[in-house]
Amino acid sequence: MPRILGLFPSALNAASGGESARAWIRQMQSIDMGARRSEMFELYKLAKGIVARSPEEIFRDITQVPTASEIQVWPTRKAEGFAQVVTLVYRDRTTGALAQTYWKTSNAQPMKRETAMATAISAYADHAERYNQDLVGAVHTSTYQQIPFQQAA
Repeated sequence: MPRILGLFPSALNAASGGESARAWIRQMQSIDMGARRSEMFELYKLAKGIVARSPEEIFRDITQVPTASEIQVWPTRKAEGFAQVVTLVYRDRTTGALAQTYWKTSNAQPMKRETAMATAISAYADHAERYNQDLVGAVHTSTYQQIPFQQAA
């Protein structure tokens, strides 16, 4: 089992705290949690991008449903309800390359963040197995209320 798999949460924390990639790698290696440097730099880069796009959401309580103040509006052509986006980071078992993808769940009402994350992980599991990938981490990154806009006549 590759050692990179347990490092995603600490990479998010380091990136959000302004710690450099090198400092984070040294810290992880000092507690015997290192992996290949190239993989760790890539994981840190992905974590930094996630933190930049969702600096607060990724650290909110996953056992809670997003509150009204945490939900953004997403104008749509027809869709209604709530969309919750989960960012998934995977590692290719053959090459060791890391990649991220997004999974959107849509429901009439927002659900707990952990439920959205579990849904995304479960839905993407078949894809990951087919393409020989390991899940490195998943994080709830946003919630939108989908509101159809009125088309001009």
